[in-house]
Amino acid sequence: MADETIDYDGLARLMESRASSYRLFARLFLKPLSEGDVAVLAGADYVAYAQELGRESPLFRGFNDMGRGLRRRHTGTKSVLASDYSMCFDGLASADGKVAVPYASVFRSGKGLLYGPPRAEALAAFRAQGVGLKEGIDLPEDHLSFELEFLGYLAQKTAEALRQHDGQGARRLVTDAQAFLGDQVLSWSDALFDVARRLLATRFYQGVVEATQAYLSLDEQVLADVAETLSEEGACNPGCLSDCA
Repeated sequence: MADETIDYDGLARLMESRASSYRLFARLFLKPLSEGDVAVLAGADYVAYAQELGRESPLFRGFNDMGRGLRRRHTGTKSVLASDYSMCFDGLASADGKVAVPYASVFRSGKGLLYGPPRAEALAAFRAQGVGLKEGIDLPEDHLSFELEFLGYLAQKTAEALRQHDGQGARRLVTDAQAFLGDQVLSWSDALFDVARRLLATRFYQGVVEATQAYLSLDEQVLADVAETLSEEGACNPGCLSDCA
């Protein structure tokens, strides 16, 4: 029985960790941080987390900068971070005529315009999974935050499938995540981050950009490895063992 060699629980934990990471990054790009957000992020001690990862990790620099950017927070920290976010991600500042508003259409259309084909593609992907934006949100679906949140959703659904030893379902979700990450996120995120680095003034948000870019690159390989594991081992649903043995 081929699927006995798959560590379903281990893969599920990996997917749950991915879901948590994507939820974090999605929140960081959605809007300026509240006082509560700043307190929670400071309490997470990302400097210690970076040290655990080690200096050789592609994630070290980003998380280290995020943590150190909050270590000396004061009563004005929220305002400083909010200003940095708005100047960069709300498009109030530009570098050589380029803005860092986090919408796929702006970077993939070649015209810097909102509501282009990437927005329709993101919307179609969301609807295919039966999800949509929350009531009251009036922003295009190709905002980076929504796309990252969607990857977190797929990761959580994959974890649920793996907990049930539904290898086929998990494999389909991983395939969907690979396609979305490659086509809808990696196809433009590097260009966004390049502009953002030139605009951001705080160490914290420079770290956010660095950590997110590194994570997305690493996750592409993680998904490829998981997809290979589920394919090579003939992952199957309970009840189909005779077909998969």
